[in-house]
Amino acid sequence: MTDMPRMTVSKPPAAASAGGTQSIRRTIGLLRALVAAQRRGATSAELAARTGLDRSTARRMLQCLAEEDVLAFDSATRRYHFGHLAYDMGLAASERLDLPQLCKPALARIADDTGDTVFLMMRSGDDAICADRAVGSYPIKTFIVDVGTRRPLGIGAGSLAMLSALPEDVAELVLANNVPRLGAYAGMNEERLRAMLREARGQGHVAMDVVDVPGARTVAVPILTGAGRPVAALSVAAIAMRMTPEREAMVLAVLRREAEGVGRLLTARSDQEGRDA
Repeated sequence: MTDMPRMTVSKPPAAASAGGTQSIRRTIGLLRALVAAQRRGATSAELAARTGLDRSTARRMLQCLAEEDVLAFDSATRRYHFGHLAYDMGLAASERLDLPQLCKPALARIADDTGDTVFLMMRSGDDAICADRAVGSYPIKTFIVDVGTRRPLGIGAGSLAMLSALPEDVAELVLANNVPRLGAYAGMNEERLRAMLREARGQGHVAMDVVDVPGARTVAVPILTGAGRPVAALSVAAIAMRMTPEREAMVLAVLRREAEGVGRLLTARSDQEGRDA
């Protein structure tokens, strides 16, 4: 009898890529575990225990994520936190919410109520970006920053408001990264920034003369999600002689009203997306 020809059977693509898929799932598991612990960070041993991974495997994966800037490793505490790339990815994902568009009505109301220039600052890793602004009716306009400008977190009122609302351990990591960059801003150094940060935390808002713009003063508050995370800040800038203590109090009340309103909208939208998922 003549032998039948042999047939070669290829494995399905899904089976061939099972190893790669498993690695991706393990990586996502580590990132999810870190999300839950982000307020204080987590060690590789803690993350391994939470995910059920072998310690050496978890350590290798975490080191790779740190090398790619997805995570940041604090050598003093031996804990991992999210890095620059993770924050940039989060910012890109937040475009689905379109925060600047969501805030436009709030900016318009603030500009109408105060007559001054209003700014929306958003966080991007260790930086703050001016995402939008609205102009009030007062004839002297105070354009202290252009839309699209990026500064180290802590430079400028809105930026400082966000930094002051971060957990202290996270703020310390941001400061450590940004201290070498402070010399580019007149009169700014680590000591002064820390003093301003303490004052902002004590007050729950920022009221300060504008760095590099003599004769201008600004007031700012952070926009917080339901979890207490600062995602942005609202600020009003005007000529200093216009910012009397009474007027500052009025501007602060308007800013807080609108920041709380935006925070509620963001929290409600996030909750709805969670239910729809």
